[in-house]
Amino acid sequence: MTYRKWAVLLAATGALVIGERAFADDRYPEPVCVSVPKARLRASPSTSAKITWNVGRHMPLERLSQQNGWSRVRDLRGQIHWVISKNVTTNASCAVVKVRTAALVKGSGGNGGPADFRVADRYTPYKRIEREGEWIRLEDDFRGTYWTKVTNLWIPMRRSRVSF
Repeated sequence: MTYRKWAVLLAATGALVIGERAFADDRYPEPVCVSVPKARLRASPSTSAKITWNVGRHMPLERLSQQNGWSRVRDLRGQIHWVISKNVTTNASCAVVKVRTAALVKGSGGNGGPADFRVADRYTPYKRIEREGEWIRLEDDFRGTYWTKVTNLWIPMRRSRVSF
């Protein structure tokens, strides 16, 4: 095979691998949490792009890809946005209320009675502290802690790729 044929073959193979990798990122997103008090999610990777949603600290997202300091992310509704990469982190654990209102209690298993804030509204983000069975302990920005059922929350999970 000539040098030119090898170059064409390698270029075509590289394009297939890049295409596969882009597809695999959507299939295996990376969970991230907003790490700043307020992050602007945008329609495209530009500070002049339309703002699609303003979210607060601890909002969980799924990172699908990264480019030039921006992260392409998916929210709990499945909508795609762009966020400045330095505004999200993989070093935190977070959750967001996915139901209309989630009951909050002082202890796991419904023990301890209602919390000071008895309910949390949809799209309220929290830092995840611990899990006991079907209950999750959450913390807000004011260091208040609450328990709620895991079924009330959207928590992006890390998925692994396995090949044989």
